[in-house]
Amino acid sequence: MNLKLKRLVRTTSSEEYALFDLDQVTAENVPMTIGKLDLHYTGEGVYGTILLWDEASRRLTAAQRRGFIRALLAELAQPMGVPNEYVVEFFAPTLEHYEVFHNVGDEDGAPDDDTPDQ
Repeated sequence: MNLKLKRLVRTTSSEEYALFDLDQVTAENVPMTIGKLDLHYTGEGVYGTILLWDEASRRLTAAQRRGFIRALLAELAQPMGVPNEYVVEFFAPTLEHYEVFHNVGDEDGAPDDDTPDQ
């Protein structure tokens, strides 16, 4: 696995990253998304959630997955002035029911016609 992170959002106390494997590409020759990471920085430490898509997670043994996550967090969870302790939850969801909800680009804020009813 050749990991690349892309920061999607940064606030004064949190960050969101998309995780890509540069060794895997889509039909469009774009690196495959393998998950995402959300981190929240507090005075007590770092809290967050890592989602590694089920397919990517299955390629790793449990020991490899723990090593991957620990290395990732060791690199990201040490900003200046924040305690070095962290608590991060790990999930490996399937993408079968994955949806993104947004109103980006909607002039009237109404959902798209093809948005499923919830």
